[in-house]
Amino acid sequence: MLLVRIGAQPQQAAPRVEQQPAVKSSEGPLFTVKMSFSDKAKTKLTEKSETVIVAAYFTGSPRKGAPKRFVDNTGQVGLGQAKREVAPGEDATFAEFKLQQDALKQIDEQGPSLLINVYSGRKSSKDNLLDCGIYEGTLKAVQGKSIPIACKLIGE
Repeated sequence: MLLVRIGAQPQQAAPRVEQQPAVKSSEGPLFTVKMSFSDKAKTKLTEKSETVIVAAYFTGSPRKGAPKRFVDNTGQVGLGQAKREVAPGEDATFAEFKLQQDALKQIDEQGPSLLINVYSGRKSSKDNLLDCGIYEGTLKAVQGKSIPIACKLIGE
């Protein structure tokens, strides 16, 4: 197919690129991570103008007969990841993220699982400054909810 623009030379149409559809909710965020910080952590992050990264990792248990190429060395099917970088005191909202659709078809009826890790943005230090809790569970269990994560300084 040719695209023609007035006053321009004919060009070949760009090939169609299929993009992975995003998981999104029409009723607000899929989930929010609400972090709390110890006084020492809050002070240090503020003094150093440090950010906080919230990383979400999506996996699933393989369905019976799932091709081995989808199953990783931990026995899970990787579905994707999403990250949000926020200032200390802000919540990280996950209203939209992409999951690998071909891999999603290879998980069992329990649906996607979610692992949340929180760490410093490494703007002021090459090392992570934070020791934070995690969330590990089903995505369905946290849809439309806030996930509390407590953080303190490493060694505090």
